[in-house]
Amino acid sequence: MPEDKWGFDRWAKSYDQDVTEAARSNSWMFKDYERILDTVVDYCELASDSYSAVLDIGVGTGNLASRFIEKGISVIGIDTSREMVTICKQKYPDMELRIGDFLQIPLPAQSVDLIVSSYAFHHLTLTEKHESVLEMRRVLKPKGRVVIADLMFQDASQERRIKQALRESGQGDVVDEIDEECPALFTDLEGAFNKEGYIVRGEQLTDSVWILCAQLG
Repeated sequence: MPEDKWGFDRWAKSYDQDVTEAARSNSWMFKDYERILDTVVDYCELASDSYSAVLDIGVGTGNLASRFIEKGISVIGIDTSREMVTICKQKYPDMELRIGDFLQIPLPAQSVDLIVSSYAFHHLTLTEKHESVLEMRRVLKPKGRVVIADLMFQDASQERRIKQALRESGQGDVVDEIDEECPALFTDLEGAFNKEGYIVRGEQLTDSVWILCAQLG
């Protein structure tokens, strides 16, 4: 995958402020941003599972990773953007950070027992999403867990309905935004994870964001 394919190096310095402002204005993508990150942590069930190593893919400036650090849990963060990694390192000097992505995780096999990600998975094409399931399976320990919160629809039918409703309400610009991305379909991801031996659950959190939790048996 090309380094910084999506221009995050240019966005790194203003990312936190921009996302905060977008969340305050209830933007379609970042509505309830903080709650969504908290929900990722909830799905990790920290009280019942003891994680020795947590991997945050698409760590960005560390907003999700910080929630685990605050609980005394060690996090390895990877990102394609060197500038995002630089900002994250300034905010969290003790976090282990590396350049990498969903398709090339710079870790050995069965080295982490929890993988989390937020607002990054939608950048992958459908084929890349399926390839990433295999790559995450490679680095995950037995009985490990993956929790992803991102732009997602339940299925193609829901995507069509939501886009049509947006157009009818005069929000064609939002439809254009969606079309520039590659939102996942929950049912498609559920099938891909099931095929690799995961038990999957999840739910819709906002009009644009779903959470998916995949647990190895």
